[in-house]
Amino acid sequence: MQFINTLTVLALVVASFALIVAVPVLYASSEDSGRSNRLILLGSAVWVALVLLNWGVSFFVV
Repeated sequence: MQFINTLTVLALVVASFALIVAVPVLYASSEDSGRSNRLILLGSAVWVALVLLNWGVSFFVV
């Protein structure tokens, strides 16, 4: 279970860094704001899901 917890933390860190870079870039681009907003919403939903998954897995790690 420790290995799965480590993987969820790693995925959360990678997603966080991706959002740190992607959100300002997508907001700065003025080409297709609807697509940019959907990507930001999808990235945020993935991040929240990873946080909840990490919270759930952490109960099984002693």
